[in-house]
Amino acid sequence: MKGYRKYTAALILIFFLLSGSYLWAHGDKHKKQKEQKMQHWAAPQEEKLRINPIPLTDESILRGKNLYTKDCTGCHGVKGDGKGPDAPYMTPRPSNLKAMAGHHQDGDLSWKIRKGKGAMPAWEELFSEEQIWDLVNYIQSLKFIDQKTPLNQE
Repeated sequence: MKGYRKYTAALILIFFLLSGSYLWAHGDKHKKQKEQKMQHWAAPQEEKLRINPIPLTDESILRGKNLYTKDCTGCHGVKGDGKGPDAPYMTPRPSNLKAMAGHHQDGDLSWKIRKGKGAMPAWEELFSEEQIWDLVNYIQSLKFIDQKTPLNQE
């Protein structure tokens, strides 16, 4: 009977040691993944400080909204929440622009739109400078739009 208890205790000890080392190794992996997700994509300082030359008017916001609706909703979603129809297939997932609105400088957003990164295309060859700033104005206006109101309604 003593041999059976020693054998069982040894198996339990081995199980806990293996489980603990497995959890420790994978916990570290998940921590690194979280840290990578938390690293924010930031524009160079001189780009962040660029001043938007297009006044924040209803006309500019509407122009930006039209561009956004045509070219950005597939990834960033109709509400700007990063939940477009293509988003589940992308790594990393598209940004929640509504959450970013008002928390990023215009120059930062402009640079990101122009240069792109990863799955985010660089739009500087397709959009004029004015169109990019109109998009920035539209994105910044998302902080004022109710989440329940579709962006394509006037």
